[in-house]
Amino acid sequence: MSSWDQLRAELDLWQSEDRIATAWWRDDDAVSVTPALETLLRFEQDYKVPLALAVIPASLQDDLVERLVETLDTRVLQHGWSHQNHMPEGRKKQELDDVRDIGDVVADLRHGFSVLQSRFGNRFLPVLVPPWNRVAEDVVAALHSLGFCGISTFNARKVAEPYKGIMQVNTHVDVIDWRGTRGFVGEDAALGAMIEHLAARRTGQVDADEPTGILTHHLVHDEPTTKFLDNLFSMDHSALRWLRIPGVFPWQ
Repeated sequence: MSSWDQLRAELDLWQSEDRIATAWWRDDDAVSVTPALETLLRFEQDYKVPLALAVIPASLQDDLVERLVETLDTRVLQHGWSHQNHMPEGRKKQELDDVRDIGDVVADLRHGFSVLQSRFGNRFLPVLVPPWNRVAEDVVAALHSLGFCGISTFNARKVAEPYKGIMQVNTHVDVIDWRGTRGFVGEDAALGAMIEHLAARRTGQVDADEPTGILTHHLVHDEPTTKFLDNLFSMDHSALRWLRIPGVFPWQ
């Protein structure tokens, strides 16, 4: 049985229980319009899969603002401030860190929030996507006061209720092999991660209400990555529903 058949089999189980397997799509590191981003926007339009675009405020270019005006479903999330690593050597990369003064980190986020809100208007959702999916706890504690309602990192969330006033909706399927080729991770690995999260939701091992999140990075997509996404987004199953961003927030 192929990985695609296994995914359909999992979705069949959801259907047999009269349940809908919800999913959503987040793409990171957007700053300007590129051919790779245009491909994603075409997928969004052709397959009606809403795109959540995590934008780096410090590097935002005018062409991205102008291009997104033309789209129907694209929403903008805040990808930190400048996607700059502040951690000392030997520690994992992190921009929203516990090394700098918390006031400096908060000031960066406040500035980024203002930039995206003023440039994108209601296309900007007050959801933080921490660069490298890492954020210090004291930064999380400050988010609600800055106007954020949500946060999105990676792996199944541990709590379903708002934490420190912030709702979390994560991604679970990374299509890039960051530790190896830095190209497509492969169909078996990508679909395996999707099936694993869907099955864990269905059987109550993780929060069943957290939509299964697909994570992409358009700037590093190769041809196999693009082909996979085309196949995934075009797949039709009555038990699979792609949600507008990010799925279960109050404005959904």
